[in-house]
Order: sequence, then structure tokens, then C-alpha cells
Amino acid sequence: MTQELYNSLMALDKHFLKKSLTLPKSGETVCYDVISNTSNDEFKMDIDRSSSIELSTKCKLQNRYVAERIPLVRIDIDSPPHMNPDGTKLSRNHIHIYREAGHIPGKLPWACELTEVMENYDPETSTFMDVFNWFCDYCHIMHDGIQGVL
Repeated sequence: MTQELYNSLMALDKHFLKKSLTLPKSGETVCYDVISNTSNDEFKMDIDRSSSIELSTKCKLQNRYVAERIPLVRIDIDSPPHMNPDGTKLSRNHIHIYREAGHIPGKLPWACELTEVMENYDPETSTFMDVFNWFCDYCHIMHDGIQGVL
């Protein structure tokens, strides 16, 4: 996938296929269908809160492009620290964003600190709902009517 295609896919306004969603509680994992408002493009949003170690905080949110089975962006909260291909070590709270250069099929090898992209993120005070709402905004996914969780 080209960087130009990635940029255009991310810019599309999207919505969840289901009209009403209840987000997963700690210990649960779900996958929701997401579709573009203006094209036939389909996406998946994976939400993984299945950790048994840090039930209240660990989570992963990922937006995937269905046609090419490619992850576009993923947030990892309280995950193991990440090491970029260039040896840069990141904290447990980081965001993987697709890059055409150095792309590995099915993976997002490059990441940056979540605080570099999510301006108001604070690992001490930000909730799952804060991160979820920001992630939806970042991916241009409408999230009105979503039932939050603790």
C-alpha cells in the first residue's frame, strides 16, 4: 500500500456498521465492522482488553483496512515496551502508524510515544474512554451513541 493510499483511507469519514455498541469490559476482546461514509471501503476496529495482569488499564485498539488486510494504526496501552527497527526504545504507551517505507506485511513495526500524537494523554489520569474517543477521532470514525465502560 502506498503512503498516499494510507493517507486517503485515514481521511475518509467512517462509522460503525452497528448503530449501537457496548464497548468491551476489562478482560474482553471485540472486533467491530467500520465502513466509509462515502466509498465502499471497509475497516475493522479491534479492541483488546483481555489482559489478566493489568485488567483495568492494559488495552490495544487497532484500525485495519479489510481489502488489503493491513493494519493502519494501533494504540498499545500498558503493553511491553516497544523497540523500533532503528533501536529506539519506547514506553509501554505508544502508537503504531502505517509507514510505506520499511513496511512489513501485516505488521506495524514503527511506533512513537502516544504523548507525541495524543496531546492530552496522561498515563496516570487518561481513561480507556479518553483513549477510545481520541482514537475514533484520529481514524475519522463517528462514535456518537457508543456505550462506555469502566
